[in-house]
Amino acid sequence: MAASNKRQAREKARSAINKWALGFASVAWIPGSHYLMTGGDVTMVMQVGSIFDVDMDKTQAGAVFATIAAPLIGSKVAHSVLDFVPVFGWAAKSVVAGGVTKGVGEALIAYFNDCSNLPE
Repeated sequence: MAASNKRQAREKARSAINKWALGFASVAWIPGSHYLMTGGDVTMVMQVGSIFDVDMDKTQAGAVFATIAAPLIGSKVAHSVLDFVPVFGWAAKSVVAGGVTKGVGEALIAYFNDCSNLPE
């Protein structure tokens, strides 16, 4: 559901991002979970876009995610490597996943804030 203005959209989007970060952090400790979270990343982009009244399909959302998350690709690699470090690595994956999701989320908010036609 789209917000009525950009200020409200930013607030709603931050709330949604916080929920995604918590969800990803909750499952990130499971080995191989980063493969499942990729689909969530695309859905998160579509949800934030929808809040800013910017509709897109999964292909467009994937392209937006790839562009915005490109600087964070190292954390995705680190997330994969941590699969091989029992217990400590698995716990660290949750912290990494939550932090990366918040970082990507803030970048998404800035991106959609700039391309949205909602009033200030």
